[in-house]
Amino acid sequence: MRYVTLAGTSLAVLTLAACTNPNAIGVQKYGTIAAFTVLASNNQPVANALVIVNSTQQCTTRADGTCQIPLVPIGQQQVSAAAAGLNGPPVPVNVLEGQTINVTIPMSP
Repeated sequence: MRYVTLAGTSLAVLTLAACTNPNAIGVQKYGTIAAFTVLASNNQPVANALVIVNSTQQCTTRADGTCQIPLVPIGQQQVSAAAAGLNGPPVPVNVLEGQTINVTIPMSP
């Protein structure tokens, strides 16, 4: 530990010189969610839908109704979607470490 003096106040500064990634403290394990949004009535893809994972991560679907959300913490997650005039119910998904989990979200008015 090193001490730094600023305007007469001594502060302790802890350096993480041996830590190549300071964000790795409390390492979290991740997976990826691949979402596919479809109209519930005819299974046609829904473009430009906002897909949300536990209200913390999101992506917008392409013309084919798909998008991916990387770096989703492993474990049980809730995935939902919304688009102009459409909503998809929350779908429970179990994210596994290092894997891509596919989820289809049926959307209706």
